[in-house]
Amino acid sequence: MEHELIELRKHISSQGILVQDLMTGVCRELEEWKQSNGDNHEAQQDPEISEIQDPLPSERDDEKMIFLEHIDVLLAEHKVEEAIEALDAEEKNSPDLKGSGETSVGEVSQYKSAFLKRKATLEDQLVQIIEQPSVGVQEMKKALYGLIKLGKGPLAHQLLLTSYGLRLQKSIEVLLPSSHVCPKTFSATLSKLVFSIISLTTKESASIFGDNPIYTNRIVQWAEWDIEYFVRLVKENAPSSETVSALRAASICVQASLNYCSMLESQGLKLSKLLLVLLRPYIEEVLELNFRRARRLLFDLVELDESLLFSPHFESLLSAFGTISETIRVDSGMRFMYIVKVMLVPLFPFSMKCCKWRQTNRSRNQAILLV
Repeated sequence: MEHELIELRKHISSQGILVQDLMTGVCRELEEWKQSNGDNHEAQQDPEISEIQDPLPSERDDEKMIFLEHIDVLLAEHKVEEAIEALDAEEKNSPDLKGSGETSVGEVSQYKSAFLKRKATLEDQLVQIIEQPSVGVQEMKKALYGLIKLGKGPLAHQLLLTSYGLRLQKSIEVLLPSSHVCPKTFSATLSKLVFSIISLTTKESASIFGDNPIYTNRIVQWAEWDIEYFVRLVKENAPSSETVSALRAASICVQASLNYCSMLESQGLKLSKLLLVLLRPYIEEVLELNFRRARRLLFDLVELDESLLFSPHFESLLSAFGTISETIRVDSGMRFMYIVKVMLVPLFPFSMKCCKWRQTNRSRNQAILLV
């Protein structure tokens, strides 16, 4: 019995050694296979493992919270310039706001959302500053520069045009009552006001936004709208078209407006053609009605002379005073010359200005053709 137990132990021991050798061989083969075929797979999993094993440090979280609280304080105190500088620096330096870094996607989006929310609040504060009726020029410029720095250039330019448009509107409202007091000079005064605002706005746009074609085109469109508004006001507040006052007012208006258009050409705004196209119907109406009025006066003058010359009472006087007929003719001629003078004197500056403008355009076109 003991002999059988000894043999059984030897058999179990030999089987254990065999199993151990088999396991060692299998493990060695698995290790070699893993080394040859498993490197790429491990390399692909490394970023995910690293991302899971390397969470956002608590110190970085604290820095973000401190920064956001600092921005909240600046916004509450309306320190917009300091807030702009802080947001701009953080946006340039923070990898989280650039979409890179070692933080998780959830953490980045949460911080970026909070950052953009405060940035939008700052934009609203800058817009409110610009839209204040009593805002000064320098303060408005600072706010515009702030919007540009925040990447809101188109919005800043639109606010610039709106601000100067409102100023023009208020100035016109103050001027309108004088149209009945000084009808002859109202259009010239209005012309000076409108073109001065256009010139000032163009200069401010160039100094703040440069010569960007997008903003330049917006200035041109805005100026053209102002010209249309100006012509409409001239028509609505002008004297009656058949009066001499209307003729003088129209002449002064065209002369002054073309002078201002010539000045604006140095700033890149060519508005003369548009101005004349818009004013032409009004000018033609004034000229036509004044010519009709002058013609009626001449017909009345001729009828009066004929009635005097061929009346029986005049014939009896003619036999006694032969020079009376000559006196009447001289008087009629003087009145005729007065009517012509009344018509031509207001038109002389207007015609000279138009001729000069046409000559300038002709010379410019010839120069372009030669080039």
